[in-house]
Amino acid sequence: MRTTTRPKRHRRLLGQAAVWATVAALLTACGESAAGAPPHPTGSPGVTSCLTPSGDLLADIDADGRTDRVSDPSRTGARLTIAFGGKTGYGAPVGVRKLVDGSGSGEKDVLGAVADFDDDGWSDLVVVATGQNQGDDAIEPAVAKVVSGPFSASGRGQRTRHLDLVETRGVAVADYDHDARPDLAVFSYSGDGVYQTEARLGSAETGLADATAGTSTKYTVYAYQRSPVRLPRSGLPRFYPECGKARGHG
Repeated sequence: MRTTTRPKRHRRLLGQAAVWATVAALLTACGESAAGAPPHPTGSPGVTSCLTPSGDLLADIDADGRTDRVSDPSRTGARLTIAFGGKTGYGAPVGVRKLVDGSGSGEKDVLGAVADFDDDGWSDLVVVATGQNQGDDAIEPAVAKVVSGPFSASGRGQRTRHLDLVETRGVAVADYDHDARPDLAVFSYSGDGVYQTEARLGSAETGLADATAGTSTKYTVYAYQRSPVRLPRSGLPRFYPECGKARGHG
């Protein structure tokens, strides 16, 4: 397998991360949310997050005090939808291509995952949009970010951070390090026919931490198939209780 070095890419990603960190710091200092996002919350959600028997997440996603429903029957991020609660029940489900906020919505694979990655009580959003495979060399996603919640139906939240991902073809909530924060499993193509499942660990400071030599060595699993069949399935039930039988919606 050919080894590809990416020093220019790493410098560029570091620069982007620094810009987002500055923006996030300014927003936090001012106590304001990003444009188009729900108002900055002053406390914890009034809705208790839980999982239905089918594996859907019920939570207050947009901080309006109503229960919303997050579904992903694909379990790889490809069919993620959110049905936002209203006065008379759930609205029409919003697909991940809407949650990516227009940028990258036309790419081949648009993927999403929802969980409280920073452990602040509010659900966060991961969105990744990747174009058509171009052969032996891996391509970078057009969009790869974690949006801190609460967030809107267009995927705008309190702050946004770029994720250091390569050609991504599947994502799932996981539990790698058994702490209070959910992690993200990422199925990606690294070039020369080699695929891998790698970890991004939940972080109170950044939502999801960048990969390190330690996490890469400990958690990366290599594969040689195009389908993300090796994504972990252990994520959400480790962090959310089962919903009570009498729980309603809206």
